[in-house]
Amino acid sequence: MKQLIGVDVGGSSVKLGAVTGAGERLAEVSVAVEAGASAREILGTVGARARELAGGAPRGIGVGLPGLLDREAGTIRNSPNLPWLEGVDVRALLARASGAERESILLENDANVAALGELWLGAARGARHLILLTLGTGIGGGIVLDGRLYRGEGLAGEIGHLTVDPDGPPCGCGSHGCLETLASASATQRRARELGLPAEAPGDLRLLADRARETDGPERALLFAVGRDLGHGCGSALCLLDVRTFVFGGGFSAALDLLEPGIRRGLSEWAYGERVAGVRIERATLGPSAGWIGAARLLVPVDVL
Repeated sequence: MKQLIGVDVGGSSVKLGAVTGAGERLAEVSVAVEAGASAREILGTVGARARELAGGAPRGIGVGLPGLLDREAGTIRNSPNLPWLEGVDVRALLARASGAERESILLENDANVAALGELWLGAARGARHLILLTLGTGIGGGIVLDGRLYRGEGLAGEIGHLTVDPDGPPCGCGSHGCLETLASASATQRRARELGLPAEAPGDLRLLADRARETDGPERALLFAVGRDLGHGCGSALCLLDVRTFVFGGGFSAALDLLEPGIRRGLSEWAYGERVAGVRIERATLGPSAGWIGAARLLVPVDVL
């Protein structure tokens, strides 16, 4: 297979592209998700663009999707942010529009394919094991072990819902003190407001980080504390899986230079042994392309790469 087609379905757009099995990026396009458009319309357009990228019916298409998947049926069980996807036979609609065989269309969770993308062509290139954490409104995660996605029974990688403080803030999942209630971008905004720091708009986090780089004040202390909580979550994962490469993506990862000292402190507190010193902490490098690149990577047997 000379040309791989990957698709990453998001809330405002669908990104797709073509890449060779050797990792050469050939083309990338974006399809807007118009308000009120049906799944048939959106996926029909995406399928047609995939056919254009492949120069004919694709031999296969890898697809990253948000939510809980039924990979065998080719449907989305639940997608809170993209309800138009729920119950839709994604594989059938893409096959009809692209000309690809339905069985050659592979579906995967969006955080998982982003992890694959960063492993293959991004920040974790050369690693065999990694955990990706996406720092945004919540904290998503993807796990790769020995070059292969680890899914468990299908829902592995929910690192954002590791409990790091049982007495902490309530989480949307029903628990308390989950990692994402303490260290996501939205949680950091809340913690900043509690300290009397301006953090009403998402852009305020960038300003807070800029201030933390300029002076050793409450902003730097806050980001150290947030990083420490991240380190506690990573420390739990390190003890369980002995994965020593952590890649941070999402908009809030722009502050990784300020978070890293706290992350390493938290790791040293919740993990043990010489492996802690060898932990690799990286910021994701593929940006919004990570999803479709990782989705395309699904089409290649692990042993080929």
